Amino acid sequence: MTDSEHRALDLPIMAFATEQEIAKLKASDQWRRESRAALTLVKTPVVTIVLVALHTGAVLKEHHAEGPITVAVLEGAIRFKASGEERVLRRGGLLALGRAIEHEVEALEESAFVLTVNQPANHS
Repeated sequence: MTDSEHRALDLPIMAFATEQEIAKLKASDQWRRESRAALTLVKTPVVTIVLVALHTGAVLKEHHAEGPITVAVLEGAIRFKASGEERVLRRGGLLALGRAIEHEVEALEESAFVLTVNQPANHS
């Protein structure tokens, strides 16, 4: 499948070989041109799951997601800064962050992680 082909993002059950997906990302034009590459694996009304690969030294400047997130590092090491705190996450590391918290990510080495963004619960 080429980068431009459409693929389903919201099937009832989906499985991924993350090592293969990372290899595809790192073979992409996006990876060659930019400091990062990303692939949305799942997107539903309640959750988005994105595979992100970063070149050494790449920084995702301070930003936030409306809902809570998790970051699971699959390769390399990243520095995660939020709320005046800093965490270094290496392969196998997992971080959970509450909703709408400003954060920044820096790749300490070539890295890949899975970002899960949950949509905030409706508080009627």
